[in-house]
Amino acid sequence: MPWKKVRSMVTNIQGKRPGSEHAVKNAVERVSAAGPQGIALTRYANSGRRYGADGGKYMLTEKQTAQVVDFVKKWRHKRFCTCPYIKRELKLEATPRTIARALNRQKFHWRQVSKKSPLTKPQLEKRKDFVQKHLHHPPLWWVQNMHLVFDGVTLTKAPKNLDSRQKHAAQRIQHMWMRRGEKMDPKLHTYNRYGVQLGTKVPLWGGMTGDGTFSLRLWSARSKFNKEEWAQQLPQLRKAAAMSSYSPGCKRLKVWHDNEGFLKQPDEYKKAGLTSVLFPPNSGDLNPIETVWAKLRQDLAKLEFEDLKNDRVITVATFRRRVAQLLRSYSIKGPGEQYCYLEKIVRGMPKRLAKCKKNSYGPCGK
Repeated sequence: MPWKKVRSMVTNIQGKRPGSEHAVKNAVERVSAAGPQGIALTRYANSGRRYGADGGKYMLTEKQTAQVVDFVKKWRHKRFCTCPYIKRELKLEATPRTIARALNRQKFHWRQVSKKSPLTKPQLEKRKDFVQKHLHHPPLWWVQNMHLVFDGVTLTKAPKNLDSRQKHAAQRIQHMWMRRGEKMDPKLHTYNRYGVQLGTKVPLWGGMTGDGTFSLRLWSARSKFNKEEWAQQLPQLRKAAAMSSYSPGCKRLKVWHDNEGFLKQPDEYKKAGLTSVLFPPNSGDLNPIETVWAKLRQDLAKLEFEDLKNDRVITVATFRRRVAQLLRSYSIKGPGEQYCYLEKIVRGMPKRLAKCKKNSYGPCGK
């Protein structure tokens, strides 16, 4: 007899026809499987997200939901903050899907993060002016005129705790839990492809010459300065810029940097014998040293992963030496290479600007 005909001949405990042929088939299979023990009973009091252990509407209690929300608020800027991980960390019996629904009810949704804030019209105009001014320069011009390109970066040494070190290894995120309207909020760190790192922050102000020498390594207690404090660092900038092989004979050495407020002191640079050249605002893709920072983070992540496998924890001093060694290695030419890594980046400026123009002066990558 076909299941369709069976369904038309029977009723359920409410006196109605079964909802589907599958329901009839499933009931017959359960009774057959029960054998001489009789009909298998269903525990409706524990039926997943419908009723919980406390008799509530959802499987997660209010206390558990609050724990999940607190966990997400603390860790949502990290790649490991997923429902399966939350279930494991908080030792919940609910399924990942139930946890996701609980977060949705609390207005948290799994959304793709924004890697970079959109460029405004004034910023696009300044990028256009910069590109049109420098696009005609050949690669050698950039090597000769970039006496020093500098910028700051906050590196992070892996923490001592093993669990924290494992979390530290997960840097880049593509999705995160966000509320409506938060996607372009810089407070979420969605602009930072590496997320927020755990451990000891190690700020560095570094700079390289156009001919491929990483000549400036300024370790600082914090990542930002005020104008008076930065003015005291200008002698070190001049010393670093003078290491360029094209600096002799120049009346004023050119230093290239971004638009941080405390960096924009043209009169102080002039007193130090330097000329300040600004990249357009919100244009890290046009700054070659940003490419160096990206490579440095990748290389450090590989070494930190080896530390994790070998259960090795390094000191801040050792971490700084490791960074210095990596930066020096970027100045060394490989076998059969005409230019080192740093000089290749500088010589690639014409292509970078051409790509920016092709993209209607929008982002051109690093």
